[in-house]
Amino acid sequence: MASHNSEMIRIRRQLYTAVADMTWRGRLVEEIDDYPDNLIAEQTMRYRCCEHKERAILKERLRVILGLTPYEVTKHTTLGEMAKLTLEKATRPSKCTLEMIAAACDRCPFEKYVITDACRNCVAHHCCVVCPKDAITIVHNRAYIDRNRCVECGLCERNCPFRAIIQVTRPCEQACAAKAITRDQNNAAVIDCETCVNCAACIPSCPFGSIADYTQVAQVITLLTQSPQNKHALIAPSFVGQFGPKATPGALRAALLELGFTAVHEVAKCADEVARHEAMEVKDRLEQGADFVTSSCCPSFVAMVKSQYPDLADRISHTPSPMAQQAAQIKALDPQAVTVFIGPCIAKKNEAANLRAVDAVLTFEELGCIFVAKEINIAAITTGGELDQANALGRGFAKVGGLSKAVLAKLDENSGVTARVANGLEEAQAALKDAKAGRLGATFLEGMACEGGCIAGPGTLIKRNVAEKLLERYCQT
Repeated sequence: MASHNSEMIRIRRQLYTAVADMTWRGRLVEEIDDYPDNLIAEQTMRYRCCEHKERAILKERLRVILGLTPYEVTKHTTLGEMAKLTLEKATRPSKCTLEMIAAACDRCPFEKYVITDACRNCVAHHCCVVCPKDAITIVHNRAYIDRNRCVECGLCERNCPFRAIIQVTRPCEQACAAKAITRDQNNAAVIDCETCVNCAACIPSCPFGSIADYTQVAQVITLLTQSPQNKHALIAPSFVGQFGPKATPGALRAALLELGFTAVHEVAKCADEVARHEAMEVKDRLEQGADFVTSSCCPSFVAMVKSQYPDLADRISHTPSPMAQQAAQIKALDPQAVTVFIGPCIAKKNEAANLRAVDAVLTFEELGCIFVAKEINIAAITTGGELDQANALGRGFAKVGGLSKAVLAKLDENSGVTARVANGLEEAQAALKDAKAGRLGATFLEGMACEGGCIAGPGTLIKRNVAEKLLERYCQT
């Protein structure tokens, strides 16, 4: 995960806050057209070749923040028209969670191996000798790679004693464990939606901010200000500390009520119920002859199993995720209620698109910008009551290993269920390969797309190590 304090993050949050502010004031349609020009006039630093490209990219970024795909508009559609369309469309989360903004992509060089100035034109010429395609020759007293012959095997890099040959990988491609990012005919990066698992690891990896996720910021604010129905905020277990060390759970509850929510729910309470159901399911399926069962809480992990290991898809647990179960319980009591899940996960937007019970999804980052636009300082709130009294096992879902710990805690010691934890998609792929070969070594596989678990998700506001300490402290209360 990239730094939480980059210039790209600052720009993104500035745009989130601006959209939220205009929506709160009921001036989104009227003012958003002028916003790119106003922002460019305020900024002294230029990131692109000219202000025309700056303006074009800002327009595209705002379109994505408004939750609109490029197929819903044309290049002639104004931001005001886009805003009107956003406020009128249904609040269902988009099934396409991520977009590669073509105008923002810098079309990074794709030569995988590059010979640097560190080349000494040595006598040994190890690079030339080991190349199986004779792709390396000596030109002007230094090694040269013939791109038409190179097969990118990497032998030259590994055998150069001066480390003069380096491997260059596009940051977005390197971050994508699902291998869903490729190049088009113009050398621009593109996302294969059939392969993408919506983990969003590519978003912070791109230094140009060319990858973004669709948001429902404007739609949620409109619901809060105009909907007559009860509005429920579902807070993921990883919320602890996201809004500052002085922001207590009670203060967060009070802040959400001030925004316009009718009720606030700690999803960790439902997570404990999920652990109990999943434990019983694992036990029953193993008794019926299954060799292992995987977790179902992480939508990116589930998507990876289904897309890359379809023959193992029947091992996925049928137990709904805590978000799905919490929302379903609310809808069962009040079918007209509005449910908004708030968490660290961008993939939850994709999961919610397939659930009737979840009306909208916000990340902690998006919610933080909504608070800023509304001028709500959570740290200054001293009252607000408490959230649902969840236990440590449910709250522990936010950290990698917490899910399997909760599941095993619901079973007898002699149940025979053993767990393996996949911390990140790379470990998940290794575990699934082992499972396919019959070498999993466990009967329950917990898969987490983000290394460290949900507390390290792409929509978080604090660093993983800080979140871990705060979560451990909260679990002890």
